[in-house]
Amino acid sequence: MPRGRKADDKPINGEIPKPDFALAVKFYKEDIRPAQAKVGEFAQEQSTAYQAIKKQAHVHPGAAKLAFKLHDMEDTKRDDFLRSLYGLMQELDIGLTRDLVDAMGEGEADQMPTRERKRPTLATVSPLN
Repeated sequence: MPRGRKADDKPINGEIPKPDFALAVKFYKEDIRPAQAKVGEFAQEQSTAYQAIKKQAHVHPGAAKLAFKLHDMEDTKRDDFLRSLYGLMQELDIGLTRDLVDAMGEGEADQMPTRERKRPTLATVSPLN
């Protein structure tokens, strides 16, 4: 398992430490590669589950991953994350545009605040002189 830097490894007077490539390879071989092998075994199970979310539940897998990540967050961290996300979405004018799902009857589709689609503007081209 990798260990933190030793006290004597600190650079002196802004000196840039020489990269220790052998140590990096050792960490890769002893820690990273075995962990990746274990992760690979479970990655297929996760992939199959996310495919089912997409194909059977008809939910965007990226949105599901984000929702599950939010679900597992501590309340205060989740609140901070969501405030930041919503603030950035407002600043960047990101929101849902109305479509046929939104036109469904009352209670048939989930509701989320929507924004009107901006009219496209044409670029002006000046004539060549």
